[in-house]
Amino acid sequence: MKPLHKFSLLAFQHITELVIFSVLLFSCSGDQEEQPTEKRGDLINSEHITEYTASFIEAALKGYNVDVDIDIEYDVDAYSITYLTPGPDGSLTEASGALMIPKGTSDMPAISFQHGTETMRTLVASRDPLSTGEGFAGMVSTSTGFITFLPDYLGLGVSEILHPYLHAELSAGAVTDMLRAGDSFCKENNITPNHDLYIGGYSEGGYVTLAAQREIESDKDLPFNLIASAPAAGPYDLYGTATYLIQTDEYPEPAFMAYLFTAYNDVYNWNRLDEIFAAPYADMMPGLFDATKTTSKISSELPKKVSELFTQNFISGFNNGTESEVINALKENTLLSWTPVTPIRFFHSNADEIVPYQNSLNAIQEFRKNGATNIELKTIDGLHHGDAAVPAFTGMIEWFDSLR
Repeated sequence: MKPLHKFSLLAFQHITELVIFSVLLFSCSGDQEEQPTEKRGDLINSEHITEYTASFIEAALKGYNVDVDIDIEYDVDAYSITYLTPGPDGSLTEASGALMIPKGTSDMPAISFQHGTETMRTLVASRDPLSTGEGFAGMVSTSTGFITFLPDYLGLGVSEILHPYLHAELSAGAVTDMLRAGDSFCKENNITPNHDLYIGGYSEGGYVTLAAQREIESDKDLPFNLIASAPAAGPYDLYGTATYLIQTDEYPEPAFMAYLFTAYNDVYNWNRLDEIFAAPYADMMPGLFDATKTTSKISSELPKKVSELFTQNFISGFNNGTESEVINALKENTLLSWTPVTPIRFFHSNADEIVPYQNSLNAIQEFRKNGATNIELKTIDGLHHGDAAVPAFTGMIEWFDSLR
C-alpha cells in the first residue's frame, strides 16, 4: 500500500478539527437555547386559592348592605400568581397578586383594582382575597363577567423588600407586569379575554391607578386596550399633599407620612432617617415598617403632631426649599405633568381628612390645562376617607359595567 501524501494528512487533520469545532459550537448554542432569558411580566407560578358562588356573592352584598346596580351572574375562581417585575435597583424580582376568573363565559373584559395603603405583608388579595376591600370589589366585578387583577405591589405578598410606597414608576410597573403575567396565565389555561381593560383603585390605589394609566398609555407592547380609568381619593399631587401635611399641626394617620419618607429613604438610598425623623422615632422606623404590623398599630406608636414626628431642621428645610433631594423626589412622583388620553372618572369625598380633596381638583385642572378632555369628578359628599371607599368602588363597577 502506498503511504498517504503529506497534503492528505494535513487535509485530514483540518477536516477533523472542523468537525470537532462544529460539534462544540452546536453544543454551546443548544445550551443557550435551553436557558431562556427572563423578562418583566414573566409568569413564575400560579395556584388556585378558592372559589365563590354567585349566591355567596349576592348574600355578601346584602350582608354588608352594599347597593350596586349590576347583575351577579357567575361563580368565581380565585388564583394567586407570581411574576417578575423590576425592583428599586432595576433588577427583576418576584411580585404577586390575585387573579379572579368568572366561570362559564368567554370573551371577557378585564379590570385591575389597585389596593389602598397596606403595611402588613400578608393582608393582600393573593393570600386572602376578602382580607382587602379591593378583593371584595374584585369578587363582585368578576361575578358580572370581568377578569379581575388584584396586584399586591412590591414589598407585599411574596415580595420581601420594603414596599416603595407612592413611587410612581415601581408602582405602575407592578400593575402592568401583572397584566402581562395574567395574560400568559389565560393563554396557558384556555381562558379567552377580549383584552379591553378598565382600571381603578382607592387611596394609594387611586395614585397607583393614575400612575399605571400613564404607563399603559405609553406602552405599545402591553396586550390590553385601556377603555376607562377610575382613580379615587389618591394623592396625585404628591408634592402639594406633602407640603400641606408638613405645614399642618396634626395628622390623624401618622403612619402614612412616616411610610412615605421611610420608603423614599430606601428607594433613593438617602440613609437619612435620623435627619428626617425626630428621636426616638428615627430608630423605630425600620422595625415599624418590617411588614409585620398594621397601619393602625404603627399610627398608635407615632405622634400625630407633625412637629414631634419630624426634626425641626427637616421641617424648616422643606418649607424654605433647601431640602432639595426630598422635594425633587416628591415632584418627580407627582402625577400631574402629562396629558391623559383614556377617559377618567375621579371619585373623592369632599370631607376626606386623610387625602385632601384638593388632589382631585388639582389633577382635573392640570390635565385640562395640558389638553385632556374626557375627565370628570364624582364628588362623594361628607364622608371621611375610610367611609367613602364603598361608594367609590360601587361607582367604579357600575361605570365600567355600563361601558362594555
